[in-house]
Amino acid sequence: MPRLSALLEIKNAPHLTALAHRDYRMTWTANMFSGAAMWTFIVASSWFTLSKSDSSGWVGVITFASMIPFLIISLPGGLMADRIDRRTLAQLMLFASFIVTAILAVLVISGAVELWHVAVLAFLGGAFRTIQEPTVTALIPNQVPQDVLLNAITLNAATRHGARFFGLLIASPLMAIPSIGVAGVLVLSAVLAGASTLVMSMVKTVSTGEGRVGEGMVGGIIHDMWDGLVYIYKDKAIALFMVLVALHCALVMSFESILPIFSRENLGASDGSILGYLVMGFGAGSLVGILLLAGVRSEKVKGQLLIWTALGSGLTPMLLAVSINAPTGILASVGMGLAQATFMALTSAYVQTLAPDRLRGRISSLYILFAGGIMAFANLGYGFAADIFSAPPILLITGALFIAAVLALGLSQPVMRRVYRTGQTIAA
Repeated sequence: MPRLSALLEIKNAPHLTALAHRDYRMTWTANMFSGAAMWTFIVASSWFTLSKSDSSGWVGVITFASMIPFLIISLPGGLMADRIDRRTLAQLMLFASFIVTAILAVLVISGAVELWHVAVLAFLGGAFRTIQEPTVTALIPNQVPQDVLLNAITLNAATRHGARFFGLLIASPLMAIPSIGVAGVLVLSAVLAGASTLVMSMVKTVSTGEGRVGEGMVGGIIHDMWDGLVYIYKDKAIALFMVLVALHCALVMSFESILPIFSRENLGASDGSILGYLVMGFGAGSLVGILLLAGVRSEKVKGQLLIWTALGSGLTPMLLAVSINAPTGILASVGMGLAQATFMALTSAYVQTLAPDRLRGRISSLYILFAGGIMAFANLGYGFAADIFSAPPILLITGALFIAAVLALGLSQPVMRRVYRTGQTIAA
């Protein structure tokens, strides 16, 4: 029975502790399918947009459309996650994402698609994800014991970043086959989205947050949102993590709009497969980094990882900028995924452990606002800038700026110095 013993050892590994809990396992699996659906959708729609428009600026517009909901919908989305049963809300959002992906697949196959169709559907897909993410993030702490919450949050990050690897592992070769190409990958994306909806329907956990009572709907919404904002900015540690996330996403994670033209102009891509492999490489690095992080128990090590992955997040895009061919570019993207996804998982874990459950949905939505909302505008600007200056200078300058910002924040803020040295947000 050596094979069974090996499987049991994997199941009981400390890196996978949270997966022992049935509802969390279902939620994690649904998120993995959803993440794979999202990234196959992004790669296929980005390459289609570049091919149809021959403009990185248009790719920036599509990326902006998909990310701007994080800025304008994340706060109401977080509030919904605190007022509505989180399981039901997550199911509805996953099903809506499936419908959006299926519509675009049909339009591309029929030959009736226009760029404005892609922009509208990208916006709708982004809107549904904006509500889904804080909902699932707020649901997870109700599915596992407190002592494995950090492990659960970290593993959940693997579904967001590592799903790039699993989705593009299949999609990238398909992009290089003329008879399949973009249309086939969009069909694959719809299938993955449908699978995520089905698996989430098996979750049984019932969970709601806390909303303000005794007021009209509009007044209650305003006050509930305000409660989340006030709590964040009264808690200096959470506020500093939000600043770090904002800088990280604005400077080094907003590369989606320039990656297609970089793969074509700098790596010699003639179809979307190299773009897919770059995204897959990022996903592979993300998965390795997050799974390694999931097994870390020392708070001091987590603090040290935070500073090193922050610096790595700035250095690796600079290495991508000077890549001379597809293999070196993919290797650099693996490094980007390793550093950037681990950094984001760490900041998310710190924010979630500092946030009270009654406000967790709203605080999660603000985290997403800082991440996705800022990335929307950054991708829009970088997309048009790449048409003028090309992609490598953007990657070099933004990477250097982020390294400088991380060092400056560490030197000027005692809270961050303590976190980097000890992993603790408050003095022992």
